[in-house]
Amino acid sequence: MKQPRGYQNGWEHLAGLLEWLDVKIGLLLERQQAANPPADDMMDPFKGLVVSEQEVYRLLEEPVFSFPLADDAHASLLEELEAGIMQRVGLSAAEGHFLPLPYVADVFQLSALEQQILLVALAVEVHRKYEKLYAYLQDDVTLKSPTVDLVVKLLGQTAGDMMGIMEQLRPNGTLFSYFFKRDEEANDTLLSRKLRLEPRMIRFLLQTGEGDEVLARCAQTFDPNEPLPALRWEENVQEQLRRFVDTNAAETALLFLISGNPGSGKKLHARHTAQHLGKKLVLVNLREALQDEQPLPDVLSRAVREAHLQRAALGLTGVHLLLEGDEALQRKQIFILQEALEVFRGVTFLVSEKPWKAPELRQGRVFIDLALQVPPDLVRKKVWEEASLSFTVADELDWRAMAGKFRFTIGQIEQSLLAAKANAHWQQDADTPIDLDALHRACYAQVQHNLEKKAVRISPRYTFEQLILPDEQKDNLRNACNQMKFRSVVYGEWGFDRKLSYGKGLSMLFAGPPGTGKTMSAEVIAKELHLEIYKIDLSQVISKYIGETEKNLQEIFAEAQLSSAILFFDEADALFGKRSEVKDSHDKYANVETAYLLQKMEEYEGITILASNFQQNMDEAFMRRINYVIKFPFPDAEYREMIWRGMFPQETPLDDDLDFRYLADKFQFAGGNIKNIVMSAAFLAVETGSPVGMKHIIRAIKHELGKTGKLLLKHELDEFQEYLGV
Repeated sequence: MKQPRGYQNGWEHLAGLLEWLDVKIGLLLERQQAANPPADDMMDPFKGLVVSEQEVYRLLEEPVFSFPLADDAHASLLEELEAGIMQRVGLSAAEGHFLPLPYVADVFQLSALEQQILLVALAVEVHRKYEKLYAYLQDDVTLKSPTVDLVVKLLGQTAGDMMGIMEQLRPNGTLFSYFFKRDEEANDTLLSRKLRLEPRMIRFLLQTGEGDEVLARCAQTFDPNEPLPALRWEENVQEQLRRFVDTNAAETALLFLISGNPGSGKKLHARHTAQHLGKKLVLVNLREALQDEQPLPDVLSRAVREAHLQRAALGLTGVHLLLEGDEALQRKQIFILQEALEVFRGVTFLVSEKPWKAPELRQGRVFIDLALQVPPDLVRKKVWEEASLSFTVADELDWRAMAGKFRFTIGQIEQSLLAAKANAHWQQDADTPIDLDALHRACYAQVQHNLEKKAVRISPRYTFEQLILPDEQKDNLRNACNQMKFRSVVYGEWGFDRKLSYGKGLSMLFAGPPGTGKTMSAEVIAKELHLEIYKIDLSQVISKYIGETEKNLQEIFAEAQLSSAILFFDEADALFGKRSEVKDSHDKYANVETAYLLQKMEEYEGITILASNFQQNMDEAFMRRINYVIKFPFPDAEYREMIWRGMFPQETPLDDDLDFRYLADKFQFAGGNIKNIVMSAAFLAVETGSPVGMKHIIRAIKHELGKTGKLLLKHELDEFQEYLGV
């Protein structure tokens, strides 16, 4: 007697199953023919399309619960086929042959009945004869797919079997959740619902084609055998992850929420952990999924199904996007995520750019919240140096300064260099070294923030050479810049980072009368350090509503953290005063707002600058918490002359009668007023087609004084009196 052998592949196994199905179909056919013997009109072309009177009477006589009972011969044949199939499936497993149907039955914990239902639906995808057979058995030439009613008649033996089959085919059951198309649910009755397999499941069961067509647009599957980039920061976090999954292997539902800035290694940690477990990782990009035409619940259901099929870990990136929008939308999207994850009991990684407590997801599973940090200055400097070795860079680049200015993750540093290379190539050619300008443009391209909603971006133009201030003030400004340039040395190489938990940024107070150079100095710092600078009018940020001011400040600093931008708070006098003088509840609350701003300034690792017209408004407790207090004096005659001369570009034609010394001695203007006068005089000169001379300056001075209600009298102008009326 020939010894049985295992099925060599899924098609052999399927052939055996279809032989069993053919017997079941034959039984039902015999049952129907016995109940409805052929008539003379059996070749009626309208049979299956219309209901005749004779058929109506026959249907009335037919019992509601009537099932084909196998005779002894058929029953014996079915038992023999089932026993042979089971034996060969067992041998296939021992021989190491993969069979799709037993595999999915194990993965999805399908009962024997559910497997038979799948077989009935799969048959039409294997051979077209089943389309004709199903159409005939259902007395409808258009019904080429099986219905619930046909499955009941094929597989049921009793009324109890019928109820069991209908239970397996409930809308939220395993079969309709993962195997059958849901678009058939619109049929009028449960029994008339068509059972059509999802294309992804057809391809898997028949081992043909690719993966899920929807996930192909928004997901990737990573194989554990693929080589992975090494983790260059927070390796201890990966060790902790591996140790945790090893000791919690019995817990099937492990959920890790990994948060951190872009490029912090969130996905890489998930991939390393999945690789350690020897599992594939199905990683869904929620940003792309939310933009896809497919509804989010369907995308997540497909992702869970794919993770089951691959026995993989599941990952979702961009989870923070579900927390955007109005509260109703957030609740809806979180509920969708919660429902999808409830049926997945494997290892899940949620990847978010923002922290999230996720109370809705903590029930019934082991939940680990993991926040990845931005590398410290010394690590960032090392990464800049190592990553730059793959590029041609200019000698002027100082990696210590770059590490100090930009609180970038490793991924952001690498992307910045790639983008800078493209910038340099675009400007000149492929061999052009990456210079400072190209690199800074690339760095800011990595940052996405919304600072411009509450602040105004300033494009810095001025340099230290153009800044006219006493040496003491200029030295303080240069020292402040150096504190940012060399912070990687002090905080990293010299170890001060371990000594300070906060206050590692740079806070400055510019105090002085209007027009004395406070805004210009802020621009000079931004230009020197190649940093973005945003001007915030504190008088517009402060709100009369309790808590609103703090909310505005929180949003400003949160967005600034993304770019390390300089925050220039103008009109600081609107908030700061003698905080000890509390006369009413409004004064008391103003103290709270002031303390909150000081707290955020100390937490911010970038540069914050406060501009005040009156330093006496600041109390001593506040001054002690500022790194640099720079007083901007009203310029004396010597500095005013330098300002007058420095205001005119070399290209500007000047009249010989222009007397800068006279203007400096005669008029006590600050730099801001002088700038206004020079601009006004330039336009007056253009109008008359002549060089800029004293007559244009005098008219411009008269206009500038008039803005504050002051008069310019002839006797004050000495030899230039004649220009007053010109």
